[in-house]
Amino acid sequence: MILLMRLQKIIVSALSFLIASLVINIPISAQSTANMDAFTAEVAQHLAIKYQLSEIPENIRLQFEQNPLQLPPDQNDDMLTAFKKAYDQAILLDDFEAALSQKKSEEYAGELRRWLKSDQTQLITDTRQQFYTLQGKRKRVITMYEMEQNPPSQSRIDLIKSLTNTTGVVESTVESSVIILRSVIEALDIISDQRSFSDTQIDGIANNFRAQIQAQTSQEYEHKMLVLFHPVDSSVLKEYANFWETEPGQWLTRSINESIGQAYKNASARFLESVQKNQ
Repeated sequence: MILLMRLQKIIVSALSFLIASLVINIPISAQSTANMDAFTAEVAQHLAIKYQLSEIPENIRLQFEQNPLQLPPDQNDDMLTAFKKAYDQAILLDDFEAALSQKKSEEYAGELRRWLKSDQTQLITDTRQQFYTLQGKRKRVITMYEMEQNPPSQSRIDLIKSLTNTTGVVESTVESSVIILRSVIEALDIISDQRSFSDTQIDGIANNFRAQIQAQTSQEYEHKMLVLFHPVDSSVLKEYANFWETEPGQWLTRSINESIGQAYKNASARFLESVQKNQ
């Protein structure tokens, strides 16, 4: 709830500022394609990516559900309906897996598959999946209370910070948020008779939004990871973090973040196409 209130203030602030100022595809064999499809599905499962992909769009949708620009209610409702369909969780997951499947690496394929199937990685996979279940959501409240009573050590905090930095998740989250916000502003430009946004103005909103959420996103994601990995022993988490610093880990990080970005770009295009057709 606090995150949503902060995000709403940032979005409204960015909009107010504007208003006041008025891959090359390489053919591969069928077997290689099947192997890559299996690999992308395993990566998506490990990261609980389908849940992560829906978090940012839902947070932004909730802010515009408040109709901050005071559009006619039917226009705002139609826009949000189109948004929800375009950013549907299942479609985003398909887009992510399709994008990741294009990033083939025979050099790292064997090592990455062994890593995904290792006991350590499976433990992290189970932890991530559990985090998003109904029981896991209830457990978060207990974990946060326990962390208030017994704060994590500085070494544990540093380990989480190292993991978030290595995987580039904060930067990916910020840029994903910007992609989604831009799509909403461009949709407003299409449907609103009262306001027209130039490319320069939209860039201004995006840059202002990016600057405002950078530090907040870093702090909130680190807190989320402290809660998520609370049941994982530090020695296991350290070994897990070390993987992401290897060459295969860095390749996977880039591929994952680029694929997430592509999934949101695809959704943005779907959303704007739908809004345009309804005009």
